[in-house]
Amino acid sequence: MKTVSTRTILFLSMLLVFTMAATIHAEEPFQNTAAEIEKGIQALDIPLLEKTVKYCEEIAKKDPKDYRAPYYGAKAHFAITDCLDIKSSDEFDQSGKSDEHLDTALDMIKVAQGLKGDNVDIPILTFYMVRRKMLHVSFPGLMAYIGDRTAAYDKAKELAPDTMKVKIVSAIQVAEGGWPPPPPEKPIAEFEKLLKEDPKLAEAYYQIGYIWDKAKKTDDAKKNYQKALELDPNHHWAKKKLQALSAGAGA
Repeated sequence: MKTVSTRTILFLSMLLVFTMAATIHAEEPFQNTAAEIEKGIQALDIPLLEKTVKYCEEIAKKDPKDYRAPYYGAKAHFAITDCLDIKSSDEFDQSGKSDEHLDTALDMIKVAQGLKGDNVDIPILTFYMVRRKMLHVSFPGLMAYIGDRTAAYDKAKELAPDTMKVKIVSAIQVAEGGWPPPPPEKPIAEFEKLLKEDPKLAEAYYQIGYIWDKAKKTDDAKKNYQKALELDPNHHWAKKKLQALSAGAGA
């Protein structure tokens, strides 16, 4: 039986270390990208998000088969849409720039979906982007997007039904996924179930506030928007909606 030399063991150990380091290095850019997008969202920093978009485009050219580049690119474009809508004095941005970024995001997420069909974050992001598109367009144009939103919801539920991210989407679908819309109490009951699981879930309070806002129940809407902001001071949509109510604009 041959004995493995110390030199061989050392070589193999070094090879393993370099392989692991290369793998970590390959993952690191996208980990940083996710953090940069979150930073841009929190600060409403559009130039930072535009920089992230360009970075994702460069990575996509180098490796067209890596789903992460179009996924994070779509996420950054959608974040820019969010920033423009939040900063607008109207309910949504009226310049057309928000829609441009949203349409680009929708195109990119389709590419990501084609490359990685089993990642639940992709249909979740698709759901939110299609939902925003439906808020941007008026009837009957929004009817063209109902099937896309339902398909994204169904896919997310198929992949990870028990995660909180999908449960939030499910509750939103209860509120908005049918016609005529249900009475406010029905979707609110779904969000209250989530609050029993996580009493500090700011998004649940925001969505409850939004439901009451649309139902013209101003006091209930304000109360829940305020609670969302207590839990997450950087919840920009809760802040925008609360300011609109205080100014008498409503949902």
